[in-house]
Amino acid sequence: MLFTLLISCTIDNGIEKITKPDTSFPEIVVTPESLNFGITENTVTDVLTISNEGTASLEIKDFFVEGVAFSIIDTLDNDLIEPGSSAELLVQYEPLNMDDSGWLKIKSNDPAEEQTLVPLAGATLAPLLILDPPTLDMGFVEVGTTAEDGFTVRNEGTANLEISSELLLGSVFTLTDPLSLPMTLPPGEETWINVAYSPILDGEYSGTLWLESNTFGSTTQGQIVGKTGSIPQAVCSVNPEEVAPLYEEATWRGEDSFSTTGTIMEYNWTLIEKPNGSEAFIPNGGANRPGFVPDLAGSYVAQLVVHDDQGLASEPCIATLEAVPGQTLWVEMLWEHSNDDMDLHLLRPGAGLNGSGDCYYANCVGGGLDWGVPGDPIDDPSLDLDDIPGTGPENINIYEPEDGIFDVYVHDYPGSVYHDANRVDIRIYLSGELVWEGSKTISGEDSFTRFAQIDWPSGTVIPD
Repeated sequence: MLFTLLISCTIDNGIEKITKPDTSFPEIVVTPESLNFGITENTVTDVLTISNEGTASLEIKDFFVEGVAFSIIDTLDNDLIEPGSSAELLVQYEPLNMDDSGWLKIKSNDPAEEQTLVPLAGATLAPLLILDPPTLDMGFVEVGTTAEDGFTVRNEGTANLEISSELLLGSVFTLTDPLSLPMTLPPGEETWINVAYSPILDGEYSGTLWLESNTFGSTTQGQIVGKTGSIPQAVCSVNPEEVAPLYEEATWRGEDSFSTTGTIMEYNWTLIEKPNGSEAFIPNGGANRPGFVPDLAGSYVAQLVVHDDQGLASEPCIATLEAVPGQTLWVEMLWEHSNDDMDLHLLRPGAGLNGSGDCYYANCVGGGLDWGVPGDPIDDPSLDLDDIPGTGPENINIYEPEDGIFDVYVHDYPGSVYHDANRVDIRIYLSGELVWEGSKTISGEDSFTRFAQIDWPSGTVIPD
């Protein structure tokens, strides 16, 4: 708010006189605050009222319109609007586009609002044809094959869309289901144009779809692109194809993969199948991945997909590795919940728990017991790993076991973090073949649970 302070100082009998400030001022109020002419086919007008709610004369210094669809057709009779009075402006809208917008700007002597902005809006009643997507990418298609995709034709306007003709240019592109013309699409409705792509030579192709309609500009076009050539070929294998779990390693090989139209840039190896409970993974690297050590007996299936410098990917190549125990007797243990220390025990014929006739974590990791023929290691047991925090596996094996009945026990070692019931799985392999597997739920710290007995050399497994 601005004030004019007029001070006149005169001396009359020694008394100083001061003129009081002028506190009156104009205040412009425009109603409505915006003008929306809605959707129309015709030229329409609306009234804008300018009021002075102040205490001094309001001077309209200037006003002008931004937006070619809008104009003022009746100006003010007087540039001054007295307090408590109002004047009217007549604003006209001539629809031009789907969405027209603009501003009416009013300049005045209102000290608080020297320029007042009034938004203007309107829309014409007309169709609007939209092709989705604007560019249809058919992707990579091999020579001699056909791929199909298409455009969605949608009316995003406010009046019926009349499609009168369609034309597809591009020798390798065809319309497999042409529109039934002429076609009418009401506002918000859509239809589908199906396009087939059948490349005949290696290379890149492009085409254009033309639609004639009563939309703005009358012609709408969409672009179509496609590529063709030979996709890269993934060639994979594993060497050797059979190894002993934990004791031997294999190499996944993809070095013979090739591309006839580019260069192989990526070799993506994925282990898509492995024995239940296995923690094995394919090492990082390039075409070849050496150093793969299976941790459980069973089949390991890997997939190789290669990518070339054109961004093309091969079909998957599959290679299978068999992990077969090299020892005659092989016992595996896994359990469901981690942080529950489960210990595998294998008792030699006639022996009891926790003695020299019992192979377990305290005396048998990597060997250390002399069973069978004294001094002959071929009939001695070995515990490969004592897994404390995880879920296994633990394995006990003997190359050539002595004759007799062996007992397989599981000890729930006390003091674990996990104390609830836990499912434990045991698998028994004899001469490389899985002959028995079983599960038990163990509950109770420091408990010993017998799973099975193994009668050798008959090869009979007696579940407990």
